[in-house]
Parts: sequence; C-alpha cells; structure tokens
Amino acid sequence: MNREWREILPMLHDTHCHVNLYPDQETVREQIAADGMRVVHVTTSPAEFVDCRASQTCDTIELAAGLVPQDILKLAPDVDMYLELLETCRFVGEVGLDYVTKDEQERLLQRQVFERILGRCADLGGRVLTIHSRRATGDVIDMLRGFSGTPILHWFSGAVQEIESAPENLYFSLNTAMVKSRHGRDLIEAMNPDRLLLETDGPFVAVGDRPAVPRDVHRVVEFLAKQWACGVGAVAARLSSNFARAIG
Repeated sequence: MNREWREILPMLHDTHCHVNLYPDQETVREQIAADGMRVVHVTTSPAEFVDCRASQTCDTIELAAGLVPQDILKLAPDVDMYLELLETCRFVGEVGLDYVTKDEQERLLQRQVFERILGRCADLGGRVLTIHSRRATGDVIDMLRGFSGTPILHWFSGAVQEIESAPENLYFSLNTAMVKSRHGRDLIEAMNPDRLLLETDGPFVAVGDRPAVPRDVHRVVEFLAKQWACGVGAVAARLSSNFARAIG
C-alpha cells in the first residue's frame, strides 16, 4: 500500500466487520489500530456480544450487539436479555430479516423480533443499526419507515425501485463484492452519494484468496473515484463526512 493510501486510511471506516471470527483476529485488531480506521465490530448473538465485550481493547473499534435473523429459532429465547443489552451500546447489529427460509412462521417471528428491536432502539435513542436484508429488502424498508435512529442497510441486494422508495435517513454500506458484480454496480449508481458508507463483512467476503479486512475498503473508494471522476482523497473525505453524520 502506497504512502497516499496510508494517509487516507485514518479517514476510512468499516461499518460491518465480524472481527472475532477471523482465524487471526489479533492480527486484524492490530492492523485496525495501526491504520487508525473506525470499525464497527458486529456480533450475531447476545452471548457472542458479551464474550467480545470482555476482550475489547482497540479504541477505534465499536462493538455492536447483534441478533442475526438466520438463527431466530435458536435465539428467540434470548430476545428479552438482548433488548436489555441494547442499553449498554450505541451500535446495534447484525439485526434484520433473512427470507432464505421459506417457512412463513419463521419469517413472521423474524419480523416480530425485528420490530421489538426497532422499538427498543427508538425508545433508547441515538442507536446506529447495521441491518441484514437478504431477500427481504421490501419488508425491511417498510419496517424502517418512521424509525428515528440511524439505519444502515448492509450489503443491499434488492432492487433500484426499493432504493428510490427508501426513507431519507437510510444509509447503504458498500463492500468489495458489490463493486465487482454488475447488479451491485447498478444499485450503487442509483444510491444517493451522501448516503453511502463502507463495509467489508469480513471474514465472509473474500479478496482474492483471503478474507477481506477493514483496509480493503480502499477498493470501494477506488471504484467510486472512477464512477465520480474524482480523486480517492475527495471520495474518502465525502465518505468520512457521511460516517460522521451517520453516527452523530
């Protein structure tokens, strides 16, 4: 990585990274600290959040309390405890809906739990949510109408029409997989540049033969620089401003 990028990295962020799931998580944490990046460390369950909180050491990593919809049948008994945990953190995620399941009762349970999470976050105020919406973008967007916190749709894969109808306070976080696909690029083109943020979804997204790490968001910045016909520094500054606005 050249000198220009080493200077730009502290301006960048990663709003959706599973830091504890890397095989070499300590190396990843050290790199985040050295780069000076702001990273939202998402979790998938209340138990995982509590475990990660005990080992949180990096000042630029924000730990988020999550309850992933894919595991709703297993996690449903923990929802009340999870809602209490939300009092202790500003960042919330990974939460949302996942309609890979065809079971309508499971989908209904996901919606009921997500509605409770949104209600609790609205009551507490000032919460920043990173939201999963696989095959469920329409319902997620509808449920976010009127929500007073900061919702970020992680790895959006819906339709252009859904972007156009989304609430004005909704942000979209972009990763390297999105900029590599034609569908992802078409979606990005339809998004308001002032509502764009960065993510990796590491270690679940790959860059070449390795898991994406937070500094890999520079690849998204390079893509946007070409799309917007400007320098990477200008893109980084704009995205940094978006992030500052999003987290208040």
